[in-house]
Amino acid sequence: MLTRKEFERLIVEIDRELGDRNLLFHQRPMHAFSSLAGKLDPKGVFPITSEDFNDPDDFSNEAIFTQVHNWYEETYGDRTKIHMGPGSYILIIKGEPWKVELPLVYGRNNFTIDSDLERVERYVVANDGKKVPSTNILWHVENITRKVALSLSDEEREIIFQDYMFALNSVQFLRDLKGVPYMEQGMNDYDTAIHNIFYKYPDYNNAKWSALQFAEKTIKSKLKQHNVKIKHIHFLSDLSGDLEKIGINVSKQLIDNIQCDAKVRYGEQKVTRYEAVLAIRSSLSLFSDVFQASSFEINT
Repeated sequence: MLTRKEFERLIVEIDRELGDRNLLFHQRPMHAFSSLAGKLDPKGVFPITSEDFNDPDDFSNEAIFTQVHNWYEETYGDRTKIHMGPGSYILIIKGEPWKVELPLVYGRNNFTIDSDLERVERYVVANDGKKVPSTNILWHVENITRKVALSLSDEEREIIFQDYMFALNSVQFLRDLKGVPYMEQGMNDYDTAIHNIFYKYPDYNNAKWSALQFAEKTIKSKLKQHNVKIKHIHFLSDLSGDLEKIGINVSKQLIDNIQCDAKVRYGEQKVTRYEAVLAIRSSLSLFSDVFQASSFEINT
């Protein structure tokens, strides 16, 4: 039977190989398990099970799956965990920006805004008698307090609901794009913009610049899909003029909210938090308009 010493040698070697292949931490346990099983016994049976094996020295085929996952948890901790939703967004609540981690949603769902922030399974019964999962939108707002939740008026709840549904549709659409010109990097620009707002040391200048890059790639992606020659410029107003030629109109106000000079990258022009947040929200709205990502709209 495999010994702990040999297991450690093999799993470290495999993990290094996975790192060299640029696999993210949350991707590695399953790949490592498959690789290790192939090295130990290509024709053997290695069950994928959630059963706990209490013997730390049990390296039988039945225990390998658990041993691999335990090794990754002990070695990398929370780095192996990932939020499975499509991405983030910025909601404006009581005049303040709040980060939202959007959930992964399938099928029918009921969304509500409830001051009860306890995360418990909830359902509503639809007209056809089927139980539909019910989600409290405020569960996904990072660090929101019950006091803030209780203070929301009916009008504020409706605005938050519309804004949230816009973001859920748009960001999910963005994340689902595969093989679309420029948009893989565009997604990274969008993520970077939000990260720069809520980072321990916020960088509003580069947040707005990343929002501009996201918007620019959005427009250029759509133009390339229509075989329009791409101009190597950062001026959204000029690029949006080319969009009009293929029947897509973008609000001038959105463009004004996003556009900035390259000087912001060097701190030669200062960007405020308000300007950066406005640019990010406007860039997602522009994306939605260009790709028709959401039937919901927001007031930026």
